[in-house]
Amino acid sequence: MMKLPKELLEVERKTVETVNLPSDNNHDPSNILYDQGTYYLWYTQHDNERPYDHFADCKIMCCTSKDGFHWEAGKDALLPAERGWDCAGVLTANVIHDKGRFYMFYTGVGTDFAEGKTTRRCCGLAAADTPEGPFERMGDEPVLQWEEEGNWDDEAVDDVSAVFFQNRWLVYFKGSRLMEPDGDKTMLGLAWADTITGPYHRYEGNPVIRGHAFSVWSYQEGLCLLSGLKHKEGEGRIYGDDWNDPEGVQYLYYSDDGIHFEPCAPLPNRASGICIPEGEDRKDITKYWGVSVATRDTHKKRYIERFDFVKKNPQTT
Repeated sequence: MMKLPKELLEVERKTVETVNLPSDNNHDPSNILYDQGTYYLWYTQHDNERPYDHFADCKIMCCTSKDGFHWEAGKDALLPAERGWDCAGVLTANVIHDKGRFYMFYTGVGTDFAEGKTTRRCCGLAAADTPEGPFERMGDEPVLQWEEEGNWDDEAVDDVSAVFFQNRWLVYFKGSRLMEPDGDKTMLGLAWADTITGPYHRYEGNPVIRGHAFSVWSYQEGLCLLSGLKHKEGEGRIYGDDWNDPEGVQYLYYSDDGIHFEPCAPLPNRASGICIPEGEDRKDITKYWGVSVATRDTHKKRYIERFDFVKKNPQTT
């Protein structure tokens, strides 16, 4: 069994008050990048007339902050294409800074999806010279898409989280099955490439863990993961009729090889993005913080909130 960093066993989540983080029809926040004195957050915005109509008419926005607490109004970062596989909606951004450019992994849906003829969706890659864009698509084809019918990811690959680990790029993605539409039964897969632009090769042992609307990021010698689902299938739900189901436990996970993840500490999460600190602060989990989706009722009225990783109060353990 892998050795888990002790501090990950002693951490919990603390919700932090902010000003003007996106609310209403905004959700699926990206990771947060810090560049030249500014924090950048990308997120999905639905059309107000059809706010929860499964991705059609979505676009990706970008908002900024100087301190991580007070946020400016969002601006368009990536719109649906004029034609092709992602012309009906784009969503779930994950943005990576590599060699002076910014690369955005995203989910896209086409006309057949918007018209209800298919539920299949896949991932694209766009790039820009600045974090606010404009982001331009890298080619006309997806960077990752569904597998043949009968596989664990034959319906969709989406919700990408990319990380550079052990001298190659790892892309984690959510896979779903045509015969299993339940959002609480989705799994996470892994693909790798020598360069961030690919081509990406799937890990033969996929899937690696349960997950949905998740985050993966580098921590010390390994990787941390918030999977977005309860740890054990059948013990509490996240994407049922009541998103606030009190049963079951979610965890912060750790891996030393990028494949095998072990639970560390209970930590609630739904659709999160993490801000990685700079320098020596990267060795301390309490210097990391993130954003995630919350709800004001059982399902809708979604909004984005900030949370910090804090050491547990000894009196509450």
